Amino acid sequence: MKRGQAGLVNVFIGLMVVILVAVSVVIPAVQGVITAGNYTGTLATVLNLIPLLLVIALVLVIVGLYQTGRK
Repeated sequence: MKRGQAGLVNVFIGLMVVILVAVSVVIPAVQGVITAGNYTGTLATVLNLIPLLLVIALVLVIVGLYQTGRK
């Protein structure tokens, strides 16, 4: 296997780990805590945006790892 291919494999493995941890652990935990809080009004609206912001951060991490692996 060439050096560039090995680097791409390492990036892919890193991406899979980050995606699995974020999707299976972090996002449901945050949603559960927000739901259990029984918040209303503006606070509930802002808190319901947190999982979306986590997904956006996850996408940025994936893009960053991909760009790092290409160098």
